[in-house]
Amino acid sequence: MNSNENVHDPLVEQAVVGFDLAAEHHLAHCAPCQTEREKLEDALRQFAAANREYASQLESFYEQQATRIRAALRESQQRSRAKTALVPSLVVLALLAVAMLGKGPGVRPVAVTPPVQQTASDHELLLEVERALESDTPRALEPVTLVVE
Repeated sequence: MNSNENVHDPLVEQAVVGFDLAAEHHLAHCAPCQTEREKLEDALRQFAAANREYASQLESFYEQQATRIRAALRESQQRSRAKTALVPSLVVLALLAVAMLGKGPGVRPVAVTPPVQQTASDHELLLEVERALESDTPRALEPVTLVVE
């Protein structure tokens, strides 16, 4: 049990929150508990009054908020309608522009030529094959064999 805790606090809580005969009996004969109970009831009354006042003041706030939400919703719907009409129109215009530019008289298709590969003569290829067959080391390791020799 914490040394800062008051042993009477649980009894006051039980008496305020629910009806407990033992707690009520203790409260009837304990002046500090009666004082604590009065403080607690007063705090609860003040809290309830403050919440009632706060709730009544905010009625206009909620009305203003609802008005702003409705206005924003109307604006959003108007923007949505504009987008619904504008986007397909822009797509059609873009397609027409591409079609007109693609079929113009000055436009010719570009011929794509395959890249030219450098081919060795048949004699050079045969020599490379003979060298590869005569050597015992793979071609990738030939520089290492030259250094070792």
